[in-house]
Amino acid sequence: MKDFFIVLKFELMNFFKNKTFIISTLIICLIIAIGLSIPTIKDTFFSSSDKGDEEVVEMDGEYGFIDETNGDINIEILKNSFFGGELKEINSVSVLEDKVNSKELDAGFILESPTEYEYVVVNNEMIDSTSSYFEEALTMAYRIGEFSNRGIDYNEVEDLIYPDIQSETRILGKDSAKNYMYTYVLVFGLYFIIILYGQLIASSVASEKSNRAMEILVTSTDTSNLIFGKVLGGALAGILQFGLVILTGGIAYKLNAAAWDGALDFIFKIPASVLLTFSVFGILGYLLFAFIFGALGALVSRVEDISASATPVTILFVVVFMISMIGMQNTEGLLLKIASFVPFSSFMAMFVRVSMGSVASWEIVTSLALLFATTGLIGIFAAKVYRMGTLMYGNRVKLKNVIKALRSE
Repeated sequence: MKDFFIVLKFELMNFFKNKTFIISTLIICLIIAIGLSIPTIKDTFFSSSDKGDEEVVEMDGEYGFIDETNGDINIEILKNSFFGGELKEINSVSVLEDKVNSKELDAGFILESPTEYEYVVVNNEMIDSTSSYFEEALTMAYRIGEFSNRGIDYNEVEDLIYPDIQSETRILGKDSAKNYMYTYVLVFGLYFIIILYGQLIASSVASEKSNRAMEILVTSTDTSNLIFGKVLGGALAGILQFGLVILTGGIAYKLNAAAWDGALDFIFKIPASVLLTFSVFGILGYLLFAFIFGALGALVSRVEDISASATPVTILFVVVFMISMIGMQNTEGLLLKIASFVPFSSFMAMFVRVSMGSVASWEIVTSLALLFATTGLIGIFAAKVYRMGTLMYGNRVKLKNVIKALRSE
């Protein structure tokens, strides 16, 4: 046990002495602190007397239109109902196209009938709300005109067309929509640190093997102490870094809560039960993949070979991440439920279900037990692969060959 703590301390101190680790942590925390302080800085150095004006959003675009409906549409109503900017009548299609091409007009419309038009624009962007504004205005003009033709005052029936519907939602379980954002942030953060620190652990093991340091280490202490010390050292460094980032964000938001007026409560006000579930499942899932990456590092003789060796595991991990992301849209989906009991995916999938849905206690306990047992077994297997890896140099060793060698012992 003493040797284990020596290895653990050594690996942990390697991270804490690493300038890249320290600087990157400080930069991330600084960016978060400054970003969350912007509203306070703005309120402190800029006058708040203009706040009422900030709420008014005016669209000041200029658009052209050609009326080919022979008066079948009320142009004044169309203009007054168009909230995209100012509508200007143009005499001919060629003039309209020239003005749009020269950017004198933002876009143009050719009215062919009260319910048909052609949109004239230079570039058809992926997101363009102008045509939607125009369609709403055209719909209003058509609707008012048709009611008038039938001798009906539109103002008398407007409440029938746009009734004031009021509703309340009674939530018996979890508010998935409200919990979505912080669940997404935590799952993505877990994905990031596992990928990052998994690669670092694999690189550390491969580096020791390439310079023959591993041969000295395995003769000095048990391989279980080495692999568990390395993995737990890297895990603690990642957990501390991630925890520091979350703590910085939480403190910065709390100090600037008045300026934000509760706008980010949906991210930073996370229930204690959710944080506990995330911590337990997240740490075990982190250790599970860290052991796998450590074993993969022992199968190669050069650091450059790690990417090729880790590709299948990385693909598996990305699939797990995608299942969890998709499952956030429907926490009662069968795929997410199955994934929440598979140890290689349960650390994310079960957390998503607990955070955004309703899960029975026996399901959480069963999933946690399977994950804990699998992590321990993977750790033991990784220690054996680590020991076996000291005897294998040259080309990248295939995992199936290591398994055969372990069976023959």
